[in-house]
Amino acid sequence: MAHRYYKFFVAIKITFLTALFIHMNSFSLAQDQRLSKVDSLLNLMASAQDSSKFDLIIILMRERLKENLYDEALRLSTEGEKIAESIGDSLRIVKIKYARGFILRKKDLTNQAISELKEAQLIASRNKFDSDLIKILNTLAIAYTFNGSQDKALECHFKALVIHEKKGANEDLAITYNNIGFIYFRLEDYQLALDYYGKSLEINTLLKNNSELDGVLINMALCYNKLGKFKESENFIRRALSICANDCEPIILMEAEYCLGVSLFEQIRQNEAIKHFELSLKLSKELNEKRFQIENLRYIAMFKQANGQSSDAIQVLNEAESIATNTDYLLNLIDLFTVFSSVYSDLKDFKKVAEYQKKYINLKDSVYSKELIKNLAKVQTNFAERENIKTIKEKNEVLVLKDKLLKKQRELSAVIVAVTLIVLTFAFVLIIFQRKYSKQLKEVNLKLEEKVLERTQDLKKTNEKLDRAQGDLRNFLYKTSHDIRGPVATLKGLNNLGFDNINDHVFSKELLEKKSTQIEKMIRTLSRITVVADITNTILQAVEINFVKMMDEIKDFERKNGLLKYIKISIEVEPNLKVVSDPILIRMILENMVDNSLKFFNESKRIEPYVKISVKSAGSDAMIMVEDNGVGIEVKPNQDVFTMFMRGSEKSETGGVGLYLCKICTDRLQGSIKLEKTSKAGTIFSIRISQDATDQVMELNEALLAQLRKEEPPIIEFDQETNN
Repeated sequence: MAHRYYKFFVAIKITFLTALFIHMNSFSLAQDQRLSKVDSLLNLMASAQDSSKFDLIIILMRERLKENLYDEALRLSTEGEKIAESIGDSLRIVKIKYARGFILRKKDLTNQAISELKEAQLIASRNKFDSDLIKILNTLAIAYTFNGSQDKALECHFKALVIHEKKGANEDLAITYNNIGFIYFRLEDYQLALDYYGKSLEINTLLKNNSELDGVLINMALCYNKLGKFKESENFIRRALSICANDCEPIILMEAEYCLGVSLFEQIRQNEAIKHFELSLKLSKELNEKRFQIENLRYIAMFKQANGQSSDAIQVLNEAESIATNTDYLLNLIDLFTVFSSVYSDLKDFKKVAEYQKKYINLKDSVYSKELIKNLAKVQTNFAERENIKTIKEKNEVLVLKDKLLKKQRELSAVIVAVTLIVLTFAFVLIIFQRKYSKQLKEVNLKLEEKVLERTQDLKKTNEKLDRAQGDLRNFLYKTSHDIRGPVATLKGLNNLGFDNINDHVFSKELLEKKSTQIEKMIRTLSRITVVADITNTILQAVEINFVKMMDEIKDFERKNGLLKYIKISIEVEPNLKVVSDPILIRMILENMVDNSLKFFNESKRIEPYVKISVKSAGSDAMIMVEDNGVGIEVKPNQDVFTMFMRGSEKSETGGVGLYLCKICTDRLQGSIKLEKTSKAGTIFSIRISQDATDQVMELNEALLAQLRKEEPPIIEFDQETNN
């Protein structure tokens, strides 16, 4: 028997070392990917607002937790809580408080975690957020378990089970069963603990939830150790490690090594056990799992005591006590006091023995108080009574259903006869109505056919619009490639001329100026591509627009082209008019409208060219009018001036995208643009947008963020903790 155990533990050692090697090799690549993801999230957060920013904070908190950066995650939770409270979103308040409780539990600040989780529980219960309430109750119960409040922990789990009855068996139910099993394990009722672990194992196996199976199996192995069934414990550890094979998480390896150490220690095979405890201790320190640090140190101290190294054992126990004192793991502290007393007894230091026995008694009395035992019994009795009432109710319901079934069978015969008579009567009446209303039915059919034809025409028009959009895209690609190919060919020819006349300095200067012109054309073409893409993919802002300041900046920009000395540009804004919209899109509209007017100004010396811009209210909207006295736009019948590459005059040199950019900008703002008037005396354009586009901007940003999430779906929920 001893030989078979030795082979098993050697195999476990090989599995552990292999998994650890793979984990370390993949760590560097995973770290780089995580940094890239964190940078992307931070960039998105810089421009996101309210609910979108909140969701990004939740995702970033999860990434920080993966890196064990608990303080950074806690800082982010404070920012997220302010956002949730500012927008008055109860569900998000619950989620962020649960996340804070989760992080505080990870930092072993159990009492603070309980405070946050109780607030989250209150809000979730009031608003009936059952899915979130289950997670809160489970995590709250774990916190109560570790500070010794087993009665409150059990009550939380039983409340969760009541909610599960509405939803049926699922992954959350398996977690609750596992956590109840852990409570009974701490209460040393190992058989009842195995019963609940078994229920969790059954559900996880049914759902093929391997991420939880290994932890449940290790918990069951610990129970079998306590019951002295070491063979069964060996089988369950083997099953747990076979699930993750060579890709076990460090936390599972830590738990498995600890469980193996306990199994060997209980079999009085301490020399083999100590190796597993030391490996588990090393992993627990890397993972900052203080509970497992305390447990492993306690067993290491017991090993040193058994080998006559009592002084060394005291040092180990002092280290464990130092860790436990800074946490709320009261049950672990009770176990430490027991070992302290035993070791000091070996050292004949009876003063210390009395001191730790007193600590043991005081702490145990405070944890396992009469009130605790009474409350435990009350909680268990209430739950058992509820189950009994439920069983009796179900049996009574079965009897009532049987009586109803017999009554229904008697009534069914009478119903069949009645239905037969009704059907015959209905058939007779139907024949009469069919003859009477056949003409009306034909008319209805004709109307339906007209409706179908009308819908078909609508569908045809929609398809035509799609075809035009695809044609615009093809033309855009063709025109852009042509526009780039032309300057490139010219540059190549100019280079050839440069080689032939390399010693002619005057010619070289002219050549460089021509090359510079061609390069500018290429830059404008490439900029055109970038602008079209940016308009549809940028995160929008909703701020108050200062039209006068914006126009001054546009005039400063246009002044570089030398046209402003011939053309007068003026703007008139209605007094007290407040327009809240995206400044980038508004500026792009005004820049392209002004640029369009400047390019098509009337060069006649008898005319004083001007561009007049007015902004005024139109109900809940704002109307922007752009008027000029230029050469006008030549519009053919059924021609849309806002399509891509439409040239309003031979003077157009920009590829015909100026008005197209204005169109897609106003569409993005859910507004409208149209050509009011065109003649040889000039043109008038009107742009209609919402005076307050805050809601539209939020909706558009939400849609854009949703699209980004589809590319890499984030998980914005915090997972539940499982007691292992």
